[in-house]
Amino acid sequence: MAIKLHHHYFEGSYFMKNCESLANIDRNEHKINLWNEFVDSNLIGITEEDCGIFPRVLPLSYLQEIKKTTYKICLFTMKLLELPMAEIKTILPEGPIRDFLIHELEVLKHRPQRLVGSFRYDMALVGDAIKGNPPKLLEINDIGFGGISRSTYLQNTIFNLQPAWKKKYLTLDASKAESKNYLALGDSIARFQYDAYDWEEQTLIHEARKNGIRIELISPKQLKFKWDHQDYPLMVQSNVSLKNNKIVIGKNWQPDALQMGYSFELKDFLRSPDMYRQIIKSNTPQYSPFITGLVASKSILVLLSDPILQRKFLGSSHSLDQAILPAQLLKEQKEEALKNYRKYVLKHADGLGGEKVFFDHHLVHQLKKITKKHESEWILQKRTKLNTIELEGTLSRKRKVIADLGVFVQYQWSKGKFQHFEVGGFITRATNKSYKVNVSGGGIQVPVFFDKSA
Repeated sequence: MAIKLHHHYFEGSYFMKNCESLANIDRNEHKINLWNEFVDSNLIGITEEDCGIFPRVLPLSYLQEIKKTTYKICLFTMKLLELPMAEIKTILPEGPIRDFLIHELEVLKHRPQRLVGSFRYDMALVGDAIKGNPPKLLEINDIGFGGISRSTYLQNTIFNLQPAWKKKYLTLDASKAESKNYLALGDSIARFQYDAYDWEEQTLIHEARKNGIRIELISPKQLKFKWDHQDYPLMVQSNVSLKNNKIVIGKNWQPDALQMGYSFELKDFLRSPDMYRQIIKSNTPQYSPFITGLVASKSILVLLSDPILQRKFLGSSHSLDQAILPAQLLKEQKEEALKNYRKYVLKHADGLGGEKVFFDHHLVHQLKKITKKHESEWILQKRTKLNTIELEGTLSRKRKVIADLGVFVQYQWSKGKFQHFEVGGFITRATNKSYKVNVSGGGIQVPVFFDKSA
C-alpha cells in the first residue's frame, strides 16, 4: 500500500530534466538497454533489486553545502572519540553495543593512533537544494554499510548508455575514493564476510583492483558459517589468529588491513568475541575500526543535538542547527511522545536496516512495550518530510517516491585533526511503500548526478 506524499516537497524541476529529454520510445529503449547491461554483467542479485533507470539530479552549487555539513558532523564525531576514556563513558548514553565495545572489547583502551575509514551518512533533503538549507542527518553508518561500489557501477553504466550526459553532469566515484583511502593502510585488505556476498563485493573487488588494491573475501572459521563454494567462489574460509601481535589469515597471510563487510548487532559480536578482541588488540589496522561503532549508534543523534557539545567540538553552539534533527533519549520524553506521536520517529540505539524504527501508531504500540529498564536504549528524533522525486526503475513503473541521500565520506584522522577528508560519492534510496527508505524493504537505489549548469 502506497504512503501519502502530497505534503512532501517535490524535486521535479531538477529530476524531470532527464526524463523529459527522451521520447517515450527512447525511454523504453533505455530501460531495456540498462536491464540488458545488468543481465550481461553476471553480478549476483543485481536483477533482483530495483535500480533507477535515470539518476536523481541535484544542482552542482549544492555540493559545497553537503561537503560543509558532512565535514562538521565527521569532525564532531572524531573529536568525541579522542576524549579521555572517563569523559567518553560519561557522555555516551548506555546501550547494548556501546557497553560491549567499551567493557568487553575494550575499544577505548586499545584506541588506534590513526583512524582510517568511511561513513555513510543517511540524510534527508527537505525543500530546495540551495545554500543555507543543508541536508538533515537521519543516521550514521560506519561498518558493513552498502552502496559505495554500487553507486559507481550504476552511474558508470548509465553514462555508458548515455555518453553525452558526461558533459552535462558531474558524478563522484565512491569506489575510487574508497580505494585511495585504503592505500593509507596498504594495498592488501582482508574483508570479512558471513556466508555470502553480492554485487556490492563483486564490484568493489573489481574497482579496487583497477586502483592497485587486492581485496580478499574471508569467512573466519571461528564464525562457523557454511556456504556453497560454487555459488560464491571469491570467498575463502580461513582461520584468523594472532601472531607477534599481527593478525594472520590462514597459515601465513598478514594483510595490511582488515575490513568488516557486515554490520554488527550484539549477537554478531557474541559469535566470536575472542576473535574480535584479538583484532582490536593487534597492530593490524582496521579500515573503519570498531571504536567508530560508538558514534554510529543512534544515540549520537542526541549528542549532535546538544549545543554544549557543538560548542565544545565545533566552536559554536549553533554549528549544526540546520543539519541535525532534534533528538532526545526516550526516558526524557516518553510522555510527550505518547501525546504527540506523529511528530517523532522512535529508533533503537543499535537498530539496523530500519527494523527498529517506528512511526505513527506503530510508534505508540512499541512505546507501550518498552520497559523502564530499556528506555535508555531508545531515542526519539524529530520527524521530517523527505523530498519526493519521480522515477522509474528496472523493476517498476514511473511513480512518486520519498528519497534519502546517502553520502559517502572517507576520513583519515590522527593527532587531533584530519589528515584527509573527502565526500567520495552518493546514492539515493527511495520508496513509496514505507517511511523507511530501505532497498531491502521494497525500495529502489538511484545514482546521484550534479547538474553543472545549476
